[in-house]
Amino acid sequence: MSLEGNESKKSARFLRGPGGRPTRAEAERRHLRLLAAATRLFTAKGLAGISIDAIAEEAGVAKRFVYARYRDKGELFVAAVKRLIEERVGFVMTYQVSEAPVEAGLLAFAEELERAAVHPDAMAMHRIIVTELHRFPALGRLFTEKTRQNVLGGIVRILQTYEARGEIKLDDPFMSAELFFMLIGGSAQRRALIRFKQTAAQRRHRTFAAVRLFLDGVRPRG
Repeated sequence: MSLEGNESKKSARFLRGPGGRPTRAEAERRHLRLLAAATRLFTAKGLAGISIDAIAEEAGVAKRFVYARYRDKGELFVAAVKRLIEERVGFVMTYQVSEAPVEAGLLAFAEELERAAVHPDAMAMHRIIVTELHRFPALGRLFTEKTRQNVLGGIVRILQTYEARGEIKLDDPFMSAELFFMLIGGSAQRRALIRFKQTAAQRRHRTFAAVRLFLDGVRPRG
């Protein structure tokens, strides 16, 4: 049976509105399923090893549904990268700062940030971005934009909470957030990329040392 035939059977279960067209809610569900399928396949096999046909089949949608939203595989790939970035680091935007002192609080946040930075999906997509950047320069802009909005913006909010308590002093909040991210997330990603081996105790010790180093630079003087 053809792919289109398989999709027709699957489509029969979709919610449809007047005229037999999918409802707006159903179309959005299909779109989310498409992005999820694209993310799974791209992270597993890379950009070159995946076709639109394979993605459509994995998502259970027709190829025409894909092409109605994306001109080509590259455009779908960019959308999948955007979704993964938002999924992996979205927690930073809503992270609730505890009542614990700044050192304990930032350590807890740093450990969560590090886990997100080295998640297998995030690492796989990072490798693909580096490989495909020359073909899709929009990826570099997207990564920078999303990192600044979702990650650094969230870290600024967290740090300013501690500043409002009088526990730290930020001369440049955004630069402070960037340096914190590089000490924690950036460093963790570099170690993961070269498959640097360390125990859980060693990882925690390194993270604690990074937080202490950061705090040495932002604690109030005098």
